[in-house]
Amino acid sequence: MSENWVLTETEAVELLALLISSARIQLDEPAHYAPLRLLTATERLSALMLERASDKSKAFLQDNIERIPEMHMAMSDVETYTDGLDHLCREVAACLLRHSSSEGASA
Repeated sequence: MSENWVLTETEAVELLALLISSARIQLDEPAHYAPLRLLTATERLSALMLERASDKSKAFLQDNIERIPEMHMAMSDVETYTDGLDHLCREVAACLLRHSSSEGASA
């Protein structure tokens, strides 16, 4: 099975650095900053993936990458923030289903 690489090694190391440093800084920050840091990593990964992603992923990335900065601004409104995260969870689940259904069809 042929897989498309969506990150270069350098991009992957940069993302690892963001995740690892975010984990460390989270020890000294308020707990509610953790989702913000994860969304920052999500935003960075989405931007790196966009130009090389398959059509199945590209639709998810294009439709949702713009929502992340808006969600950062809504962080103080817990209900809106939670609704935004719930929406992203549903959308990424749909993206996973698109991938798994196409893999099953080609197997």
